[in-house]
Amino acid sequence: MSVLKLESKNMSHATPIKSAPVIAYAEYAPEEADRRPTDWAAQALAVETKNLSRTVVDKVLVRDISVQVQKGEVLAVVGPSGAGKSSFLRLLNRLDEATGGTVLLGGEDYRAIAPRELRRRIGMVMQMAYLFPGTVAGNIAFGPLQRHETMSQEQIKALLDRVALPGYQDRDVSTLSGGEAQRVSLARTLANSPEVLLLDEPTSALDEASARGIEELVLGVIRERQMTCVIVTHNMQQAARIADRTMYLEAGKLVAIVPTNGVSHAS
Repeated sequence: MSVLKLESKNMSHATPIKSAPVIAYAEYAPEEADRRPTDWAAQALAVETKNLSRTVVDKVLVRDISVQVQKGEVLAVVGPSGAGKSSFLRLLNRLDEATGGTVLLGGEDYRAIAPRELRRRIGMVMQMAYLFPGTVAGNIAFGPLQRHETMSQEQIKALLDRVALPGYQDRDVSTLSGGEAQRVSLARTLANSPEVLLLDEPTSALDEASARGIEELVLGVIRERQMTCVIVTHNMQQAARIADRTMYLEAGKLVAIVPTNGVSHAS
């Protein structure tokens, strides 16, 4: 049986998670390490969950999770299949409703925020791009249009330039590759100027080169905009490359949350 061990300077012992895959972590590149605060508790709080839970019929998907995520932090959520990773993520902007506990956004209970405004402030990029039929520009302008705001061609062009798709404004989305579609999905989310970015396995359907490109893009945008990011991933090496802390779920429960560079694997 495979056992995943978490080792951190802040933990007095290793906590095993059974059934987790054994995958070697990549070391942080120096430039990545430089951007990470040494004390996340000293950073401004972006999102906090308090005893967050979701039960459907008699199945517990998320069980009593309390966690704080600071402004500018990248938090990876990992665990075996069925651990509740995506269910937890969908609770953060009320795509699914909690049956217990709550979420605070900047200290405000998210139930006091209109759902459309909440999903603007906490944007999500899904595993599959799910683009609307039509042009790339139409997809990017969709969110602001729902708020009766118009994006200029210059604004759309700037977003496409940022996601490395210059000149794609008039392209039909049906002609895009998987990597291109995911970049358009990210640009569409960024058009709403979110405070928090949720990523649900955003590169799992992409080849390695496209996946690395999306990772670099996401990290660049987070640095520029001082955004907070919560990413669900099954790829432990990806978590090591981009996350500041890693949160481990099993059977809907929070098992451990540690600095990513304090994690190692063993059989």
